[in-house]
Amino acid sequence: MEPSTYTGENAAETRDMDAVARFYVKCALWLGVHDPVFVDAYFGPAAVQDEALTVTVPPDRIAGYAADLLATLDGIDPDHLEEAGRMRHTHLREMIRALKIRAGILAGENLTFDAETEALYGVAATEDDPAWYSELHAALDARLPGDGDLSVRYRAFMDSFVVPPDRLESVFAAAFAESRRKTAERLPLPAGERLEIGYAAGEPWEAFIRYLGNGTSLVRVNADLPVTVDRALAYACHEGYPGRHTMRTIREAALVRARGWIEYSVVTLASPLATVAEGAAVLGEEMIFPGPERARFFEEVLFPLAGFEQADADLFDAVVTASTALNLTGNARVARGHLGGALSREEACRLLQDVLLLEAEAAQVRLRLIEELRAYPVALAQGYRIVRDYVGGGADRWERFVHALTEPVLPGDLTSNGSPE
Repeated sequence: MEPSTYTGENAAETRDMDAVARFYVKCALWLGVHDPVFVDAYFGPAAVQDEALTVTVPPDRIAGYAADLLATLDGIDPDHLEEAGRMRHTHLREMIRALKIRAGILAGENLTFDAETEALYGVAATEDDPAWYSELHAALDARLPGDGDLSVRYRAFMDSFVVPPDRLESVFAAAFAESRRKTAERLPLPAGERLEIGYAAGEPWEAFIRYLGNGTSLVRVNADLPVTVDRALAYACHEGYPGRHTMRTIREAALVRARGWIEYSVVTLASPLATVAEGAAVLGEEMIFPGPERARFFEEVLFPLAGFEQADADLFDAVVTASTALNLTGNARVARGHLGGALSREEACRLLQDVLLLEAEAAQVRLRLIEELRAYPVALAQGYRIVRDYVGGGADRWERFVHALTEPVLPGDLTSNGSPE
């Protein structure tokens, strides 16, 4: 039984990008059955999802359908399209190409890790300088209280800033409220957008966000696991405002609803578009709380709510800055080394302990996540660098940031020209 009466082959007769996009969405949903991390969100028509998921389509067939869709797009001359159509044609091609590569990998095709990173995310996995980590370790060593093993001191310091469970709700509410207020000062949020924060217990995750469509996101925080106060603000900015929730509400309104581009109703974590989008979400905290503003927010708002000494806010902020940089780049380093074959599992765990200062059990958990996400940590680190360098420090930095956050943008779009269109 064929999973649909529409295929990439008969799309070539209509040369209709709407039809191509609709079938691409089905292919993405089919692939999500085999790859649980591929589809991060779907908020398109329920009928499309219901039709797609009535059958199970194997990865090799999905890859074949994607090849048909790419051939269809080859039959559409971009020069005959208006500017928006040309942009859609380019980006739809990159979405389908990444899906084809990912489906092929699941079907058994072999790519080197570096080739996989470039094919899926449109960026190269670069070598980093071990001395850079040493410099961050030296900075932490100079700031952290006490003597002895750096990782032990670091973990003890961070453990002292775990938010008590009975204060967790007020800390998260304040972090999300302030990040939303500061975001709304810089860009208009769609009418009716809403982010709901809830709390759970007995789950393996610390927190997660799910975009439900119609401008609504659901955040769930695990009250059973220790959450340091910086994580509340990081979630508020990266997942909420001006991060993923903001990005998806604006793109849903502007692309899916206003233009009818259904391909943006399925959000995948493997495409060159995801590289920029995720990089912009990571940069969001720095945009909303630049320079000393984050330390001041810790001191004046979050520390009192959590019951911490306000005098410790500057030191805490400095430690978090260093550890965030270690994690972003270190995760990518371990992913490339381990999945590229240069590091055994034991060596990768040791590197996570030595470089990211994780304890042994946490290193094992982190490595399992890296193995599941594969090249995504590299794309996240590279996407952050690309967006940060593109945004720069000039007077138009917010204009540039909003462009990278809210528009569908490829890595090359930000590195090949100097200003947003």
